[in-house]
Amino acid sequence: MSNRGTKRHAKSVALAVALATGTLGSAFAADMPIKAGTGGGAAAVPTIPFFFVNDTSVSFTYFPYSTDPGVSGSSATVPGGVFGEGNRFGRYQGSIDHFDVWQYGTNLIHVEFNQYGNQDPSLGIPGAQGSREFFGFAYSTLGFNELTNSKAFASWFTKDISLLYGGVAGVQDDWLDEHTTQGVAGLQATLNLPGVVNVGVTAYKEFTRNNFDSCYATGTGGPFFGVGYTGACNVGGPYSGNRNFEWTWKVFTYISEPLSFLPSSLPVTWINILNITGPKGTGISTGNLAAACGLTVNCLADTETKVEVFEDARLSLDASKVFWGKPGIWDTYVGYRYWYNKFGTDHTAFLFSQVAPGTSIENTAYMGTTYHFK
Repeated sequence: MSNRGTKRHAKSVALAVALATGTLGSAFAADMPIKAGTGGGAAAVPTIPFFFVNDTSVSFTYFPYSTDPGVSGSSATVPGGVFGEGNRFGRYQGSIDHFDVWQYGTNLIHVEFNQYGNQDPSLGIPGAQGSREFFGFAYSTLGFNELTNSKAFASWFTKDISLLYGGVAGVQDDWLDEHTTQGVAGLQATLNLPGVVNVGVTAYKEFTRNNFDSCYATGTGGPFFGVGYTGACNVGGPYSGNRNFEWTWKVFTYISEPLSFLPSSLPVTWINILNITGPKGTGISTGNLAAACGLTVNCLADTETKVEVFEDARLSLDASKVFWGKPGIWDTYVGYRYWYNKFGTDHTAFLFSQVAPGTSIENTAYMGTTYHFK
């Protein structure tokens, strides 16, 4: 039985931590310059826009070595893949992002489409096109300095502290036909360091639905090797595929540091994202788990979640400044992503170490580009 029910991220977006730019601009109003009036009249106060920052962008990113936990190698030609064969494949991602800063906080909305390689076939059917995924999240912050109109939450250690909250939803038509919903709420501290350094600690809840159940036809291999088959108990059976995970914790961190030691003709920023999600249990009742796989040692190991670590380091070049002298319009980037116990799966469990070895840990370089609508 796969633990893919823990799936969405983070992917946990990885991108989601872009919310860490929160509290960047909400203090700008206090420092807004007063424009002198003309004709000797009194100084005129300029109109302050509702959004201090309002940025919408589109991106394209290529990841050459993605993984899908539990999907063995040769899945493009053999039902369920080949036992004991690892699997990596390309992933093409197109995304749209909106980020804004207003008087009391920030908002980040992200929507993406992913096209996976044929080694991760749609619904696990050999010869089908690679699976496709739609995924999105929305995160917001409310700054306590801004809400209290004070500097009470600024200190030698923090610039501000904010309420952080948001949610994630996604679907992927891979072998489990995953549907995922997540929610978080907690606190974020903007540390008193150069650049932007944010750390958020939140409570995390996840619900999923997937195609796994215990009633596969005899000889199909059940949940381990019955990829592409539908169990007879999907309708009215002992296990519907719904998973209700336990509350746990999740830590978001974000660092953005312009590399100012480089020549001004080379405007490069280092961005590092580190998200850590705590164990969430199995999301399945004991009765359903017993019906699905008899509570065997392997079954329990394959379904129990572990601490998940997602890290993404990127060097981003402001290409529009280099080529056009207009900063902030077009970025290009290269990066490296390391995803440990991907989606919370246990990389030492039988399914992820013996059946589909290495698929629970993703490590890949990547490249991409972003265009900002100004």
